Amino acid sequence: MATAFSSLRGRLFALLFLALLLLAFPLALLSAKEAERAATEDLRRALFTRLFLLKEEGPKGEAALLAELFRLGQVYGGGVGFVVGEEVRSTELAPLALPPALLSALAEGRTYQGVWRGVLYVALPWEGGGFGLAVPLEGVAGLGRRLLLLYATWGGGVLLLVYALAALGFSWALRPLRDLARALKDRSPEDLSPLPRPPVAELMPVVEAMNGLLARVRALLEELSEKEALARRFARHASHELRNPLAALKGYLEVLARKGEPRALEGALREAGRLEALLSGLLRLSQVEATPLRLRPLSLAAFLRERGVEVAGDAEVLADPELLALAVENVLENARRHGKPPVRGEILKEGQGVWLWLVDGGPGFPESLLPRVLEPFVHGGRGTGLGLALVAAVARAHGGKAVAANRDGAAVGLFLPLASLKVPPAAGFGEGG
Repeated sequence: MATAFSSLRGRLFALLFLALLLLAFPLALLSAKEAERAATEDLRRALFTRLFLLKEEGPKGEAALLAELFRLGQVYGGGVGFVVGEEVRSTELAPLALPPALLSALAEGRTYQGVWRGVLYVALPWEGGGFGLAVPLEGVAGLGRRLLLLYATWGGGVLLLVYALAALGFSWALRPLRDLARALKDRSPEDLSPLPRPPVAELMPVVEAMNGLLARVRALLEELSEKEALARRFARHASHELRNPLAALKGYLEVLARKGEPRALEGALREAGRLEALLSGLLRLSQVEATPLRLRPLSLAAFLRERGVEVAGDAEVLADPELLALAVENVLENARRHGKPPVRGEILKEGQGVWLWLVDGGPGFPESLLPRVLEPFVHGGRGTGLGLALVAAVARAHGGKAVAANRDGAAVGLFLPLASLKVPPAAGFGEGG
């Protein structure tokens, strides 16, 4: 039973059967009761009419009246006729008990019609008393029982037929749900394409929710694939960048092992310094991506002027001072190495954040490197290629982004959240803020 009710189909069929029972059972009882009431009412009217006609015909004497009442009683299912005078006389030998209300009505000259102790009494006043018929209602009650039996047999068959037809209708109505389940079961794990539009409107919310879930999974997998590709490219560049100074250092050391050559010693120290700078940059990059932020409101103009950068405009941002200082110092160092100081700042509010632009006075980024200048190990032949990658990592850690451009010099822009918005670091920003 638990297994049957664990499915939507089983529950619908059970509800259908219960609904049919709740409809049929009260209907059968009401029909039987109504049939009994209608039969009793018809019998009462018939008795009243025959007795009224008998009174109008004016039978001669009490004996003749009792004989006529006996005949009517046989017509109406073995009823008992009675005459009320100084005493009650009936068409039976046994004494007949009459309802007190009947005797009172006849004493007042009124007709009486009513059921007492399962017997229908109809009486009319006559010559200081009255006369009437008492007809048992067993036949009328039997009509109700016969109707209930008819409902239980033929009605039960009709009920089962209706249930079977309705079950077929439910099965047809549930077919789109089964088709959807089959389509999902047969779909390969790699297939994240949207589900087709269902044929019934009631399934649209389910399909739309599943399509939304598939879209999010697809986007997540694409993001993971992109991150995996970036990680592979990072590892390839890192191994390449580390291999060069290590190979050069090894060569210089081999020369030093054979003869004390001062230039070889200088080259070994230079490559060792380059290797140290690479490792230091990689360590900083990993620390930026792993260290929790310590956010607090900062005035960008004051922050930059403390580091010797003239700035136009101002805004209060929510940032980690140490990480933001690391980003600014790396831009300044990049300007000293590859561009031309001084570096000027521009602060522009946009949407939910603010752009901080740092622009040097040099010729700008080489056009061939501009699309990739914020990636790790991308450089113009000098340095480690990790400085601007650290700037981009700092922007991402704040939930923002970094871009590079040529604006009368090499320009690096960081998009940071405004302090008044209190945006959490993981919120992220869309394109253009």
